[in-house]
Amino acid sequence: MHPLRRLHEHLPGLQAQRRPQLRRHLFRPDSADHDPTFNQRKYSNLPFASTLNGSCSNVCPVKINIHEQIYAWRRVLVERHETPLAKRIEMKAAGELLSRPAAYRAAIAAADVALAHLPRWVIYNGLNAWGRHREVPHPPKQTFHAWYQANRGGKQ
Repeated sequence: MHPLRRLHEHLPGLQAQRRPQLRRHLFRPDSADHDPTFNQRKYSNLPFASTLNGSCSNVCPVKINIHEQIYAWRRVLVERHETPLAKRIEMKAAGELLSRPAAYRAAIAAADVALAHLPRWVIYNGLNAWGRHREVPHPPKQTFHAWYQANRGGKQ
């Protein structure tokens, strides 16, 4: 039997009335089209909350490849233009920045200087959704790139 078919057996605390809904979403990749209670636009940020590092799949007791499913969900939302405009702009800008190593290093250096000198109210305000629930980490004294150049850059 497929591991997904046995998922409800491994979740004894799941209420009986929720099991069919859970199965419908997990077992049918196109279930979002057939379930009127599923709002793709409303939940379009959920798959982008994952780092896709695979640790959720590693600890899953029934070995569901969760990170691959989240990645597939991302692709479907992007193809159907269900991601918010702000998310599309952010991802486009991130892609441009990450594709240019010199620009990326300059942006990291500028962010480190800004974090060290800006007043706290500038960083923790209504525009910083991430900072509402956690502290921004202190910038490192040295970037990984600078450390690598100093310690291993000239070595073959």
